[in-house]
Amino acid sequence: MSETQGHPAVIGEPSARFERDGPGCWAIVEVSVPGTAEEVWDSVATGPGYRRWFVEAELEPHVGGALVTHHGDFGDSEGTITAWDPPHRYAYVEPDWMGEGTPVPDWTTEITLEPVPDDGPPATLVRLTSGVATEADTWGEDIAGTLPGWRSALRLLAEYHAHFAGRETAQALVMREVPAGHRLTVLLGLDGAVVGQQATACAETEGRHLAVTGTVIEASSGPAGEEPAQQDSVVLRVADGTGGTTPGVYEFGTLQYGETRMSVVRAYLHVSAGADPDAAAAARAVEHDWAGALDALLA
Repeated sequence: MSETQGHPAVIGEPSARFERDGPGCWAIVEVSVPGTAEEVWDSVATGPGYRRWFVEAELEPHVGGALVTHHGDFGDSEGTITAWDPPHRYAYVEPDWMGEGTPVPDWTTEITLEPVPDDGPPATLVRLTSGVATEADTWGEDIAGTLPGWRSALRLLAEYHAHFAGRETAQALVMREVPAGHRLTVLLGLDGAVVGQQATACAETEGRHLAVTGTVIEASSGPAGEEPAQQDSVVLRVADGTGGTTPGVYEFGTLQYGETRMSVVRAYLHVSAGADPDAAAAARAVEHDWAGALDALLA
């Protein structure tokens, strides 16, 4: 089974594949990121760096150190670092990824950085390999199911380094449980969004009109009326604060997690140091506005 074969051909566009390796199986995602290995390492191997492209996290930078990632209403994930070779490679294991008391093989993730051999500006190939070394027949579907999420995350990593490198970052996250068939992209006017074109997410809250306009960098929405099994989302890049919107990357979508369906608004806000408001204050404002908007849609 393979989604995309070979190395990424374009800076910022990830490749993704699922591989069986004897008793093990692995999700493998690669992306070429602008910048040196040292610059990219700061994003993939530090807690503040994780905030730029994945989730809030704490990381202890040594073998045996803890790595904790925070996934909002879906809880936290705890791992232990098993390899540490900056700025080239690190790895970690998560032993209880199905919940404490459920017998599962360790989930192992490795991230490697390699310079891209090119005469142009510096670029780094990031390769993420994540899966289990045993029991592939039992857990292969779970491993394969992580490919879309990892591919989206590494795309955001490349977006940061291509458009926002050096900026302060804060995340805003709003999640609401929703009924079956709920599609946030449709309700916000994002159905039919096309990668590379402009799109606007629109909503109302507290008597005010919210509008986020940006370039579509990812769209996994199906035609109106379809109910995707896993993910239905549109991701917008706002590079210049258009319409008073804080620069950054905004994701609007709906996720299916087991029997639970969640609508999610996540913003990765990237502002220049010393900007007013700063990234943290801007994130609080985005959370307030979009919490009100989701509550109004669900009322």
